[in-house]
Formats: sequence, C-alpha cells, structure tokens
Amino acid sequence: MFTAAANPNSAYSPSLANLRSLLAIRAIALLGQAGVLAYVLLVSRTTQSLWGMAISLVLLALVTVASLWWSTRAREVGNRQFCVQLMVDVLGWSALMYYSGGADNPFISYYIVPLVVAAAMLPWRYTWLVAGTSVAAYSLLLYYRVPFPLFSPHAAMGHSQGNVHSLGMWFNFLFSAGLITYFVVRMAAVLRDQEAEAMRRREDRLRHDQILAVASLAAGTAHELGTPLATMTLLVDELCEGPGLSPEARDDVELLRQQLLQCRGTLAELSRTAELSVAGERQQAAADRFVRGGVERWSARRPRVSCSFASNGRGGAPLIAFDQTLPQALDNLLNNAADTGSASIAVTLDWDPEVVRIAVRDRGPGAPAALLARMGDRPVDSAAVEPATASPDVDNQGGLGIGLVLARATAERHGGRITLANAEGGGCIATLQLPVATAETGDA
Repeated sequence: MFTAAANPNSAYSPSLANLRSLLAIRAIALLGQAGVLAYVLLVSRTTQSLWGMAISLVLLALVTVASLWWSTRAREVGNRQFCVQLMVDVLGWSALMYYSGGADNPFISYYIVPLVVAAAMLPWRYTWLVAGTSVAAYSLLLYYRVPFPLFSPHAAMGHSQGNVHSLGMWFNFLFSAGLITYFVVRMAAVLRDQEAEAMRRREDRLRHDQILAVASLAAGTAHELGTPLATMTLLVDELCEGPGLSPEARDDVELLRQQLLQCRGTLAELSRTAELSVAGERQQAAADRFVRGGVERWSARRPRVSCSFASNGRGGAPLIAFDQTLPQALDNLLNNAADTGSASIAVTLDWDPEVVRIAVRDRGPGAPAALLARMGDRPVDSAAVEPATASPDVDNQGGLGIGLVLARATAERHGGRITLANAEGGGCIATLQLPVATAETGDA
C-alpha cells in the first residue's frame, strides 16, 4: 500500500508528526473496542457473533502497526497518502461497527475523527471524499449489521422508538459532518493562506535587508572615495598645466581627467539619490521620454553594443513616477543583456491604461527555466549560466548578479515587478512593469 523511502531521516516533519498522531488516535479507539470485546467475553462467556469483531480488530491493528513502521522510514506524507490513511480509518471502522451492532454501537461517533482531521489537513476534494464515505457507511450501518447483545439500549422502549433514536443520531451526524466539512475546511484554508503570506513577507523582508546592507556599504564606499578622487583630480589638473607634456601624454591626461570628473559626478548623483530617497520625493516623466533617455545614456557608455528602441503603444505615452534608482535599474537590465554576449539589444515600450511595460531583449544563449525562476531573488553566479560566446564587440562577460537583485527591489518599491523569460529564436526577455502615475504617486 505504501512506498517507503529507504533513507531514515531524523529531521522533524510536520506531515509525519500528524500521521503518527492519527495512528495514536486509531490505536486508542481500537483499545476501547478491544475492552468492549473482553468485557463481553467475561460477562457472557460466549463467542457467538464475536469472531467478525475480533478479526476486524486484529486486521486494523496490523495495518496500524505497518503504517507506524512505514512512518519511521518515510520523509514526507503527501495528501494522497494521508487520505488513504483516513479511508483506512473509515472503512476499517465500518467493518468493526458492522460486527458490533452497527449504528447502535456508541463508538459509531468515531467517524467524526477522520472527518475533522481531513477538514483541517487536506484540500476540499479529499475532505469531501472522506465525508461522503463516512455518511454512506453510517447510513448502511442503520440497516445492515450483526446484532450485538451489549449495545441494545432501546430494547425497553420498543422497536419503533429505537429506530427513531437511531435516525436522530444519524441526522445529528449528517448535520455535524456538513458543518465540519464546510467551515473547518474554510478556516484551515485561511490559516494556510495566512501562513504562506507570512512566509512570503518574511522572504521579502530578508531580501530587502540584504539590499539595505549593500546600499549602506555602497554609501560608505562612496564617502570614502570622495577624498581620493578629489586628490587625483587636483593632481591631474596640475599635470595638465605643466609645460613639459607631449601632445599624446596631454591627451591621455585629459582623458583621465574626464573619467575622474565622471566618477565624481556619479558619487554626487549617488548622494543626491540618497537625499531624495530619505525625503520620499519622486518625479514624473512620460514613459517614452524616460526609456529613450535611459537607452541613449547607456549606449554612450557601451558604444560597442547596438541598442535599439521602439514604442508600440497607441497615443501619447503615459506618465510614470520614479526616483533616481529607477534609471539605474534600467541600466542593470541593459548591462545584463549586454553581458550575455549579445551584439544587439532591442528595447520595446508598451502600455495600457494601468501598466507600462519595458521589455529588454538580448540575442544571447538564454538560460535554463529553473535558473530563470530564481533570478532576482538572490545573486546568481555567472558560471551557472551557459557561457556566452566570446565576442570582440562586448566589453565584458558574466553578469546576472547583484544588479538584477537591485533592479527587482527597485521595481517592487515603485509598485511594479520584473519578469524573465526565454525568447523564441534565442535570447532572454526581461520585462519591467510599472504602474501608470497618478497625481498621488509623485510630484511633477
């Protein structure tokens, strides 16, 4: 009936713990019926009509012991396996009740136990299966049973009154089964949803804490770099004013001066971004102007990679609200596309009344589906991705690290998200989705 995992695992498993609790409940109920059987044997000293009950007890006990042994070797218990155990409870108990008075046996109420367990643990379809089987078994035991001398409490009332009492018990069970199946399943589903939501929020909080740590490190590094850059800029200015430089050396020094100024400008922009983030200020711009400007700035820094931009939306592009981190997120997506080895990148803008979509497609080798599913959750080692074909038109190889994680966090902070997918014909498509700005989402 079961397939045991041949690797004993001492780690705690909630599903196995629940199964063992169910087996313990079954064992206690069987001990109660065994006590009833022993009492009848001692009082009446007869074995008439007791063999069926005894055999049912033994078989159900053997199944319980075998299930307990299996639970010591398994790692997890799936919904189907747990449902099988509950059906064993219902069917085995039905056989036991059949040989011990049927619906007159006061232990008939045990049917509630597997029903409650199913409602609390299993999805709807399994719970309704257990409930339907229990109600059907109880209904049959009203008419089909082996009389049991001990359980005839209605003998003094007369046959008709006994039947009325049994039918009343049956209606009570039917009503209880309906309430339990409907409301307990709903409450259990709500609790599972709340647990899943709490787990998702905890993962988001951990990821944001990691990003905050990276941002703090970047801010500290930027502060430490300010003084050396100022010193180097001053020295380069003095070199430029020196009369003994050759024209070639002067050109090199001038290029170095421009690069230092660009670094100082980047640090100043970083400080300004931090100030705006603390103040919570955002600006608004048309989506096509924002994307076109980002693509032009990025193309100036990576001139060896061809990057095209196209707008597929109808009418005027809507506004989006953003802070200074959103252009950097777009840069990260473009850098990741270029780092795959793609010689060309296509950026496409589309929108509807609620959402703006910015798609960045490369012509690289693509990525496995399992890897795409976890990109952006944590930094991905570039060695895990299929190596890109070396190309003289690409500045560097690798990527898919912290940049994508930061881009995803930025998108979520702006109320959007980033999705990744392999494109038909090769390459990947990274889609940045952002909400259309309203008067409340930023200051124009």
